[in-house]
Amino acid sequence: MLILMLILACDSSDSKVAVLDDDDATEASTEPDTDSPDSDDTGSEEPPDISGWTGGTFDFQTVDIEDGCLGGAFEALFMPEGPDVPHSFEYQIYIPGFEDLPEVYTIDLRDPFVEMPVSVDSPDGRNYEIRGSVMSAVELGQIPYGDCVVTMTVDVDLTPISSDTAEGSARIEISDARGEDGLCPVFELSPCTVDLELLASRS
Repeated sequence: MLILMLILACDSSDSKVAVLDDDDATEASTEPDTDSPDSDDTGSEEPPDISGWTGGTFDFQTVDIEDGCLGGAFEALFMPEGPDVPHSFEYQIYIPGFEDLPEVYTIDLRDPFVEMPVSVDSPDGRNYEIRGSVMSAVELGQIPYGDCVVTMTVDVDLTPISSDTAEGSARIEISDARGEDGLCPVFELSPCTVDLELLASRS
């Protein structure tokens, strides 16, 4: 399991009003100012240049979280210093080059999230899909959940944005809360999801 996780602005252009000669019927027409630098650009944005991208070891951070399980209580697990402070993973993570895919290996995040098997592939040679990470007994912490453990399943999508940087998201499914203390939280949905926004920088 990998734990680690767009606004359009429109600017209206001025219009020109042309009034015809008095000999003609009184008419007015509007013409778009196609020369204005503020004209809407309907072209698609060019993808970033990742021609220098290679596989290697990366430092990961969680930069944002959306807790769909406990209304924010899981923020302390994934971003312990608060939602405004990016949280660095304890261990570096190897990401293979696209030419080496598909690949299966293990990764370490932080104790107890170590030696987790993952499979890495790419549908298009520009984006990574990291799948298959499952941990069946993750402790939620003695306070306030006693000996409660849950099953976590993680899917990660990662996109290089430069030769040394990638960004992406992790969707963590949490289910099967259990414990002898009877202190497990009650999820409205099971499985529920926690979504993380991630940033990776070459080590």
